[in-house]
Amino acid sequence: MTRFMMCVTVLAAIAFFDLYAMTPARADAWGCSYEKCLAACTKAGGQRCSLYCTKKLQEKQATKVCPAS
Repeated sequence: MTRFMMCVTVLAAIAFFDLYAMTPARADAWGCSYEKCLAACTKAGGQRCSLYCTKKLQEKQATKVCPAS
């Protein structure tokens, strides 16, 4: 039973770190493309990708990282 609980704990930790990897740093590989942002977010299993990408693209445009379209 102890080994089972240890395995479950390890698997939960792995799943947590995999979900944590979908932070803006990882999702920001899309540059200034809204479509690439949606694809990266969806592939990583994100929710509310449209809202996330719209907000992040607006932030990039406000800081002049991306040109306003």
